[in-house]
Amino acid sequence: MIKILFLIFISISVNAELIKIDKGIYEVWYDSELEQPVKVTYFVKNRPSTYSRKGINFYKEKSFHTSDDEDYYKNIWDKGHMAPAIHFSDTEENLYKTYSYLNAALQHKSLNRGAWRDLESNVKKWSSSETLYVENKIVFNKNSKVLKTGATVPSGFQKNIYFQTTKKTKCFYFPNKNIKKSWLSYEKDCDTELLP
Repeated sequence: MIKILFLIFISISVNAELIKIDKGIYEVWYDSELEQPVKVTYFVKNRPSTYSRKGINFYKEKSFHTSDDEDYYKNIWDKGHMAPAIHFSDTEENLYKTYSYLNAALQHKSLNRGAWRDLESNVKKWSSSETLYVENKIVFNKNSKVLKTGATVPSGFQKNIYFQTTKKTKCFYFPNKNIKKSWLSYEKDCDTELLP
């Protein structure tokens, strides 16, 4: 019986690609086969924006197989922060932690620089009156493109926001493509099972 259980454990460990990593200011569930995070959670508090991101580059972490610079080279994909630098620029250490490739997703440049960024700015404003819990789910499906470099492009991004004091929730879903609409156009009904 012990040998059977041991063999079952070995087969589960070998096939498991999802790793949960606690980075202190955020938690990430990372799929090394996709070379992308599948979920990132964090609390947004009323932190001052003290440090500049100028000169900081994304970095690989030795213990993990992640995407890298080649996956983002000369294409439409940005290194989309899942735990945004704007929420963690209160210390140099926190800001640096957001530049790990564990925290980067292949995000269409128009989404990353448009509606997604604008929503992150609003989350920062909302945090001035109460602490927020944010869950970003990075969505993949059978049509998700695999780049020649090996990383898989997400089909979309879901951001679930839980307001700690007022107990409100706000949820958004963005397709990972060239979008022109305001972030407000992507609000959806919340699935309460996804929130704490």
